[in-house]
Amino acid sequence: MSTRPARDTRGDAPLTAPIAPRRNAAALVPGPFPVVLFTNSVVMGGMEEHVLQLARGLRDRGFRVGVICSRDDAIRPLREALARAGVEVHALSSRKASPIGALPRMRELAGVLRAYPRAILHLHFTGHIGGDLATIAARVAGSRAVIRSVHLPPVTAVRRRDRMVLRVRDRMLARIICVSEQTRRAHLDVLGRDDKRCVVVHNGVDLTKFSPDVPPVDVRAEFGFDEDAPIVGTVARLGETRKGIDCFLDAAALIAAQRPATRFLIVGEGDLRPALERQAEALGIASKVVFTGHRTDVPGLLAAMRIFAAPSLYEACQYNLLEAMAVGLPSISTPTGVAPEVISDGVTGMLIPFSDAPALARAALELIDDAVRADQIGRRGRDVIAERFSVDAMIEGVVRVYRDVA
Repeated sequence: MSTRPARDTRGDAPLTAPIAPRRNAAALVPGPFPVVLFTNSVVMGGMEEHVLQLARGLRDRGFRVGVICSRDDAIRPLREALARAGVEVHALSSRKASPIGALPRMRELAGVLRAYPRAILHLHFTGHIGGDLATIAARVAGSRAVIRSVHLPPVTAVRRRDRMVLRVRDRMLARIICVSEQTRRAHLDVLGRDDKRCVVVHNGVDLTKFSPDVPPVDVRAEFGFDEDAPIVGTVARLGETRKGIDCFLDAAALIAAQRPATRFLIVGEGDLRPALERQAEALGIASKVVFTGHRTDVPGLLAAMRIFAAPSLYEACQYNLLEAMAVGLPSISTPTGVAPEVISDGVTGMLIPFSDAPALARAALELIDDAVRADQIGRRGRDVIAERFSVDAMIEGVVRVYRDVA
């Protein structure tokens, strides 16, 4: 690979440059072709975790892997983790491409892709918008194929013109990977995408990190909880109303009214936190709810919970639910994203209607009052994740797509 960085057209710092060379490159078993992953994300979330897992797994399997991403400070953890894994990272300037800057940006992207001859370019986006410059750059650079993963269903208003433009764009894609069957069906039904191009590869969970054997965080010492207090919790980035944390708090108030000893954990950070804290105060449960903020010990916090709740309004293949189930937590979820594929209601988890705080409260109270049933549901849920949703299963599924198009 050339080590000469592509230059920003403004003449300042390099626009794209490897952060770190691959470690022990000579010891790698060469993959059949290079793979370049692309994401334009500027927040850390499930998609970024997916990109990191995929890059690590591909490299472990002998592929040469590059990642093109933003140099925005918010995703510095992603860039640093990729670099530690020996992945070649190319950080793009955070400035947006204007019509005037589109051609220089496309040239920059093509320059990076030429350093990976006959690579597969794998785009990662939350939805169906964007990625045109990277796709064209792949054609210019002679890349082997372009694959796109979509990590959310279409949720914005879609016009007939949008569908027509998308059909033209999709002709340049070899495959469209959807991370759940529900997401795939939404892209077919709402956007009219090509059934033959759309395939499902689920997200995967690190079963060594998220396990029933993980020691729980000492919530008694840290948060002042009673040792035998039932803990109902959730994990979410508090930056999107679609996560349904307001519904979680409404349900918490109903639960606390009947089981006053219950405590509630909300793990995550985001701009909505102040409003959610005010809601807890208005509901009279502020003393029973702990907002932990950003944490690096999520597995231990999950292990400290008795029940997990995921009341999202829409998802694709939500990591928080998969991770909670992997720990063995009896989980309550709305029927969105991957939930209908992993939860058989009352058997491997519990499904509730959208925005239904009373239903969430009833389900949680059932599990609080019947520890034996809760334990059985948690163990069955863990079995589902272990059998079908490991990181290895996810990576092998993606590699099969790569080989199919290559």
